Amino acid sequence: MNIALMHAHYDADHLADVKSQMATLGAPTIKAVWMECHGHWAALEGAHRIRAAADLGLVPVIEEIEYSEDVTLEDLGCDDASEGYTVAEIADESHRSTIINFEE
Repeated sequence: MNIALMHAHYDADHLADVKSQMATLGAPTIKAVWMECHGHWAALEGAHRIRAAADLGLVPVIEEIEYSEDVTLEDLGCDDASEGYTVAEIADESHRSTIINFEE
């Protein structure tokens, strides 16, 4: 399974904190859109959680979200909702993102 991150930047200290929590909590659930044309999931949130899962050998659980030009990340309650992006805006740019492969 391939997951395209919402953004490439990350904070190393925050990533370490997330990994520490995830070592106890287990694999995260991530809201994502299936991009058939690219053969990957476009994550709508959780770039740090996805990186942490990969580092810990965990496979994220996907909560599939339908592609939409009208629904915002804020509407979905995503953790990166403050930027006002729509699902379509993130999904359409996912092929330009960092993509992490998870073995299932």
